[in-house]
Amino acid sequence: MNNNNRFLSQALAVILLTTLFFVSAQAETIKLKPGHPQEYTVVKGDTLWDISGTFLAEPWYWPEIWQVNPQIENPHLIYPGDVLRLVYIDGKPYITRNQSGKRTIRLSPETRIEDLGRAVPTIQLDLITPFLTQNRVLNSGEYSKLPYIVGISDEHMSAGAGNSIYVLGIAEDTSDHNYGVYRRGRAYINPANKKEILGYEAIFLGSGTLERRGTPATVYIEKSKAEILVKHRVIPITKDRIINANFTPRGSLLKRQGSIIGVLTSGMQPGVTMVGAMDVVIIDAGLKDGVETGDVFNIYRKGAKVKDPLQKGKMIKLPNEISGNLMVFRAFNRLSYALVMDAQSDLRVGDVIKSPLLD
Repeated sequence: MNNNNRFLSQALAVILLTTLFFVSAQAETIKLKPGHPQEYTVVKGDTLWDISGTFLAEPWYWPEIWQVNPQIENPHLIYPGDVLRLVYIDGKPYITRNQSGKRTIRLSPETRIEDLGRAVPTIQLDLITPFLTQNRVLNSGEYSKLPYIVGISDEHMSAGAGNSIYVLGIAEDTSDHNYGVYRRGRAYINPANKKEILGYEAIFLGSGTLERRGTPATVYIEKSKAEILVKHRVIPITKDRIINANFTPRGSLLKRQGSIIGVLTSGMQPGVTMVGAMDVVIIDAGLKDGVETGDVFNIYRKGAKVKDPLQKGKMIKLPNEISGNLMVFRAFNRLSYALVMDAQSDLRVGDVIKSPLLD
């Protein structure tokens, strides 16, 4: 297994809850789900979000009631076979756990990557893997500054796995060895200002290794998923290897409302506007706005416009209604990738998002 694959297998096995959780003022607002069980046995295929939804009306409040047990090795992790019980301490609900079997996971006070393949993930990682490791968002102007392909081995017009490409812009003293190849996709426009570009989609085409430094440098393409052409750009994969898979769900601190601006699961096909549960979407808020991985937003379906039945020619806009929620799993400068966790009715591109803390 090469370093990239080893890192990826580790990164996708990273599980949330690596620091102790304490009860906050939000605990008083926690609502238990009607008909919730008193205990639940974790099974293979569970996610923490789904387990949380078994007990809570709002699953993102899970960290507020998770009562860790310091007697258990790495008490933040949950495994198939563990029994979770709902208890009350001073009148407030908590979830505790009885460990199944003996484990030998080393405790650490710091966040770090561990190979914990059996532990229950927050969400279905297979749904978001390509968006953690391949496609990404570039700031306006960033794409044009990247190293670019000037030629392909054997005078080929296009490259794929097994070809070498010649690249200008890779520093001769670089320590980077692995590279991804990208082409620029659509521009993401600010819904509130149609003249402002929030970023550009960078579409992953393939990956390879540096064979020779120089001007140009030579990169051997090991994997490809689409045609690679002259002028396409390369990005060191090492820059993308520091990915945050510690999804600790919480209500976003963003004070303004945002919106869903695209459906990534659909491949951003023109005309696709419908959004459903487990779709990956892009929202118009990112790191610059204070958005972080794990941020949860409610989704409001836009209220329809209807005719006033008593006043001819007058239109009335009906209120926006909460119709689902999403969680951010990767944040860029002005935009973020998010997974729609719940959709109670048909959702669409353009629907409003707002932190549940503001409701």
